[in-house]
Amino acid sequence: MNNRRPTPNFQVTTLWDFPSQNYGGGAQGDTGYKGATPSYVIWNLLRRYTLPNDLVVDPMVGSGTTLDVSRDLGRRALGYDVNPQRPDVFRVDARKLPLEDSKADFVFVDPPYSDHVDYSEDPRCIGKLNAKERPYWDAMEQAIGQMNRVLKPDRYMALYVGDSLEKGKRFIPIGFELFALLRKHFTPVDMVAVVRHNRTLEMGNYRMAAEEQNFFLRGFHHLFIMYKEPAKGQAARAVAMFGSSRPLA
Repeated sequence: MNNRRPTPNFQVTTLWDFPSQNYGGGAQGDTGYKGATPSYVIWNLLRRYTLPNDLVVDPMVGSGTTLDVSRDLGRRALGYDVNPQRPDVFRVDARKLPLEDSKADFVFVDPPYSDHVDYSEDPRCIGKLNAKERPYWDAMEQAIGQMNRVLKPDRYMALYVGDSLEKGKRFIPIGFELFALLRKHFTPVDMVAVVRHNRTLEMGNYRMAAEEQNFFLRGFHHLFIMYKEPAKGQAARAVAMFGSSRPLA
């Protein structure tokens, strides 16, 4: 039996969809990890916005998907998390990254979307903070500041996030609120909607409840692609900001 998953393809619109969590014959990260990032998302970003041997940093790396995709593509990678799932992940709070200034060529982050998932017993975990309250936003603002600090000028970063709607409670547009925090440091390049594949979306009782109670199930995630402006007088490198004739690496 052939269990090989499809080879990833370049996404050329701002609506991304994927046939599976992982690509190829192996696995990128742990598919059983709650909140695992689709490896296709990271693959597309790294092929567009990085070059071979670039340093990719993920300050909330979870089960390590970013590390595996980076290595598949010949990029170097550093992964940090308050709850490391494997030996090559450093136990670090995203608000206090140990990396020196301007060392990363690309930063990717898939942060907690409020406190819906119990990621860790570590009290520093941002996933313990509810997005209805100020501490979550203060924590994310600090983390984004750290991402800006470690990213080189004239480089890119991306944030992948979902919104929050708890039954009987108000909707929280986490994506757009985080986008506003990102804009304090970075220039927007594009916004992508990534189709969300989750078994609950296909379960009849969930769909019936959404129809009867007049609410929407979360059908997509935001992917914000941002650029850190070069210092005055610094020349941009080969990976152009708004499109280029350079072949994708």
